[in-house]
Amino acid sequence: MMKLIKLPLILAVCLTSVFLPSCVTTSASFGANAIKAPYATNLRNYKTYAWFQNMPPEQADYLKGFNGDLNKNIRKAIEQELEERGYTKVAQNPDVLVAYDVSVSVPVEKDKPENFAEGFGYSYGYMSGYRYNYGHTDMPGYRNVDLFKKGTLIIDMINPKSDLLLWRGWTEGAINNFKSNYGTVHSKVEEVMEKL
Repeated sequence: MMKLIKLPLILAVCLTSVFLPSCVTTSASFGANAIKAPYATNLRNYKTYAWFQNMPPEQADYLKGFNGDLNKNIRKAIEQELEERGYTKVAQNPDVLVAYDVSVSVPVEKDKPENFAEGFGYSYGYMSGYRYNYGHTDMPGYRNVDLFKKGTLIIDMINPKSDLLLWRGWTEGAINNFKSNYGTVHSKVEEVMEKL
C-alpha cells in the first residue's frame, strides 16, 4: 500500500513542476524596485519638486485603447504621494524634478531611434507628448525604458541643475489596463514611492 501512495505523489510533484510555471501570469506586478545614483545626496532632505516637463512639447498621440486619463491619474497620484512625504510643488527652483513613464509595446512604425532621447523609448509618457532628455551617468542597474516589461510604471527624480537621474523606482507590469482608474494607479504609485 505504501508503494502505491508514493508513486502517485511523485508523479503529482513532477507534473506540478512542469505545468505550474505555465500558469503564472506575465502581466502581474512583482513588487517595486528602486535604484539610486552614487552622486545622489539624501533624497529625503529635498523639500520641493516640479515636473521635468510640466507641459508636453508635442501634442498627445494616443494609440487605440489608450487615453489621457491615465496620464492625469499618474501625475495626480505622484503629486499626492510626494506631498505625503513632505515635498511641496513649486513653480521655480525646485530641489528635484519628477518624470514618469509606463512601458508599452512599440508600434513598428514608431520604433525609430531618432524619435527618442538616449535611454528612453516609446512609452505612455511618450504617447502623452512628453519627450524626456536627462542623463543617467554611472547609475547602477540602469535600463532603458523600452527594456522594461509592458505596463511597467517608472518614476524618476532628476537633479534640476545637472539634468542627471538621481533616483528611479518602478514596478514591473503594474499598469495592466491603460485605462486604469485613479484608485488602481494610486496603489501602484504608492508601492513605488515607498522605495524612496
